[in-house]
Amino acid sequence: MNIRIGVVGPEDSVQSMLKELDPYEDFQAVPLTYEQTSEIKEIVPENQHKVDFWFFSGQSPYDVAVSNQLVSEKDASFPPLYGASLLGRLLEAQYKENQLLLHISLDTIQENEIQEIREEFLGEDIEIFNLSYKGYISPGKIVSFHEDLYNEGKIDAVFTSIREVYLAMKEKNIPCYRVRPTKLSIQLTLKYVKERAQSMLYRKSQIAIVAIEVAKDQKALQEESYSFKRKHRELDLHRWLLYYAEKARGSYVQMGDGLYFIYTTRGEIEFESEQLWFQFVEDARVNTALEVRTVIGYGRTTLESEENARRALQEARETKTNSIIIVDEDLRITEYEAAVGSFTYEQRNMNSGEEKGIENSLSPAFLSKLHSLSRYYSQDIVTAQDIARWLNSSLRNARRILLKLEENQIAVQTGEEQSGHRGRPRRVYRLKFREK
Repeated sequence: MNIRIGVVGPEDSVQSMLKELDPYEDFQAVPLTYEQTSEIKEIVPENQHKVDFWFFSGQSPYDVAVSNQLVSEKDASFPPLYGASLLGRLLEAQYKENQLLLHISLDTIQENEIQEIREEFLGEDIEIFNLSYKGYISPGKIVSFHEDLYNEGKIDAVFTSIREVYLAMKEKNIPCYRVRPTKLSIQLTLKYVKERAQSMLYRKSQIAIVAIEVAKDQKALQEESYSFKRKHRELDLHRWLLYYAEKARGSYVQMGDGLYFIYTTRGEIEFESEQLWFQFVEDARVNTALEVRTVIGYGRTTLESEENARRALQEARETKTNSIIIVDEDLRITEYEAAVGSFTYEQRNMNSGEEKGIENSLSPAFLSKLHSLSRYYSQDIVTAQDIARWLNSSLRNARRILLKLEENQIAVQTGEEQSGHRGRPRRVYRLKFREK
């Protein structure tokens, strides 16, 4: 199994990383070099289809790719800079300069690493001006940091991990040394990358079933269940199913009256994203006048995927929303709302009706969903109206849920508010999930 690793960085850094990649027979390196970090915004999208996992030369290029949503954190990594990286360069610099460098400036390495090598090797004799940061800052700011210190006579030499900064210092005739990750750092990161990449490939190869069900309005169903009009609509739907099955690189099968399965893989679903299926729902509605539910089931086997797809369908029927619902192999449910976002909660009892739901309303599964909804909306001060809206249930049901939460000290009444209409004021509660 070859794992295509996109090795991204300046030319010299990429060459060092490729040497460490050689012993890994499972890795197929895809070297991608740049002169300026900003080029990553073009390099990554252009090579996305060639790469399974991204291996960046350092913190800055990694952060540019992740913060601009070019790659996800789970699909990328970089070798961190440890204090040992500085020690090696410091020794080399003192030899080349033929003097003790007691005042230096440094960037990128975290402060805790500097403190450790101070305590173990350097003591307090060497003064280090360190520009430690998380993520990415522009090379121009780093150049200004070092240059100002040198012009003020506060430092003897500059140590930087950024190639652009190193070249700028050389142009200004400021003594500068490049700090790179050690071989050990690269090797340890590669072991981690191998485990992550293998896990990711296994995840991407999981069976995925997109279940599509024509929503059945009983009155309309009785009027046109055997009409030519409805049959023509279903034929139109078949054309759209074929189109979207092709986009998902899958195949579709009619499972029954108004129920269709598209068989594909998790990797294809995640590559296209859930927005593809919101578009399908819209195309089906506009072009066939049929309302469809679309859900996804993941599993380690075809049987498990089908069971989870059917669980997701049942959940969609109960929630009565237009969200895309996904049930994975661990029975976690994720609901995606168009152009809004998603939230995840644990599997709940699918067979419970509203009244039975009240009896089981404090089950771990139910509380997990309620907790997820509270975090999703960033709201822990609620009324029965809020709970009813979140759960798509009646006000009476929501009031009973809040009473049970209060009985079990998961919610506490904090006051009342006027509804703007005549009648009793609404009770206001504070959910205590974050405290538990």
